[in-house]
Amino acid sequence: MRLIVCVLILLLSLTGCTAESNMSVLKSKDEPAKITLTPVDLFKGEGAKFQPFLGPMTGAFKLRYEGNKPNASLDIDIWQNGKKTASSGSIGDLFFSSGDKENHEIEVIISIDTVFNEGEDSYNKIKVSTINDSGSSLVTFTTVWDKEFTTRGLIYYNEPRTFVTDQSAYVWGMQATSTNTMQTADFSPEALSGLERAVIFTLRFED
Repeated sequence: MRLIVCVLILLLSLTGCTAESNMSVLKSKDEPAKITLTPVDLFKGEGAKFQPFLGPMTGAFKLRYEGNKPNASLDIDIWQNGKKTASSGSIGDLFFSSGDKENHEIEVIISIDTVFNEGEDSYNKIKVSTINDSGSSLVTFTTVWDKEFTTRGLIYYNEPRTFVTDQSAYVWGMQATSTNTMQTADFSPEALSGLERAVIFTLRFED
């Protein structure tokens, strides 16, 4: 009798452990991933020699995720008078990997060259390079730009930042004004609402 009771207790214990394990797995699958953005100084030290080729409106950062692989895209949005007014393109599946090994980290390099034409439409040539363990890629986008917005400055994070993938996140940008003055901006709602003109890069996540 004692042997039967012991066996029953053991079976109940194992069943409980298995249930807890299954619940833990299901919970981890449902939890959103976390992405950490780490700024990269491209022109530090010997890298300064590349700045004349890339231009002053250039920046870089690394993105690394923890948890389940997110379906992440990098959207390029045009803002005017504090609101998004248009889209200039998007790069999908940022953490794509061609083999069995997953790419948990990528580096993104962005360079915006504004071309001002007399008597013709001015435009932004936006170059985005992504680098990971599988290789690198370069995509170029072109968008019309009003020629009166000649004063430009960057919007970026100075310190690492972590995002949860249950909502979109602003990661980098270029602002511009039609005057000779410009205030430093960040990605707070107050600062974004005061932008006269901007190109904002947004991390967007899909299920």
